[in-house]
Amino acid sequence: MKVETILYELVAGIAMATLCACSGDSRLGKPQCIGEPYDVALTADDKELERMAAGMFSEPMKALPQQETPFKTRVIDGINDATRYFRTIVVVKKSQQDTKIKYEKNPFAKGQLMIVVATPSAEALRTDSQKVAKTLQRLIDNHEMKMAISHDAKSHNAALMKTIDETLGCQITIPADMTMWKTGESFVWISDDGQKIMRNLCIYATKGIRTDAKSLADIRDSVMAANIKGEHDGMYMATERRTGLLFSHDGNSMTMRGLWQMKGDAMGGPFVSRTIIDSTRNRTVTAEAFIYAPATSKARAMKRLESILYTIKLR
Repeated sequence: MKVETILYELVAGIAMATLCACSGDSRLGKPQCIGEPYDVALTADDKELERMAAGMFSEPMKALPQQETPFKTRVIDGINDATRYFRTIVVVKKSQQDTKIKYEKNPFAKGQLMIVVATPSAEALRTDSQKVAKTLQRLIDNHEMKMAISHDAKSHNAALMKTIDETLGCQITIPADMTMWKTGESFVWISDDGQKIMRNLCIYATKGIRTDAKSLADIRDSVMAANIKGEHDGMYMATERRTGLLFSHDGNSMTMRGLWQMKGDAMGGPFVSRTIIDSTRNRTVTAEAFIYAPATSKARAMKRLESILYTIKLR
């Protein structure tokens, strides 16, 4: 069966808003949606479709130290007064046509996303499951990332953003709750100094044009060793290469995912970076997000931080 996606927007990589209430266009005249980012309310015509659809949100997120998914799925008994305002609603229903996916934004509430999967049978959905799962995840991911970026645009740290602009000649949106920072040579480190989950951003520039994974990983190690050190001499941040790195190239930007470790210490966690080429100044500019959360889940926090990386612009 062919999976046909109707009205499907591919929004390039723009994780997780921290508010339970969603933000949206006030002109809509609708209530705020209910729920946290990546919460999915699922309803289906029968139990088999329900089970198959729920499994599409169980795939582990890549480049984390343990298996976890950012999605939290709850099954609901249709759309009614008690469920119509949920943040993301996925409806799976039977139809006479090939498997199709439609979506609508803000059907009942501001900031809401409703996706309808129409399929002739459970067997057809099973055949199309990989394509359908990828589409569902990407639709929700793009929606949540755009919501996070919109939230940060309204509530940001203007003073820190000015520092980054003056230090690095680039612009990036920094959330208002990230207030601690350190500067170095063509380098800025930002943190919220959280106790349970410590969220961090690094923006740095290096001379020359580098576009391959090894070179960018080598640059990362050099920059982090010079700027992010541990409590004692000989402790510094490094890339954990034994687990491998995920690398993708999209036009003028590169994305790298993997794990970091503190040499000489037991600290570590996931990171994701986005690198853009500044051909005018003959340099490579990288924005990176990493977290330290040894006793809690990390998927949603990483999604949330990653959205910030896509706001970077060269000046």
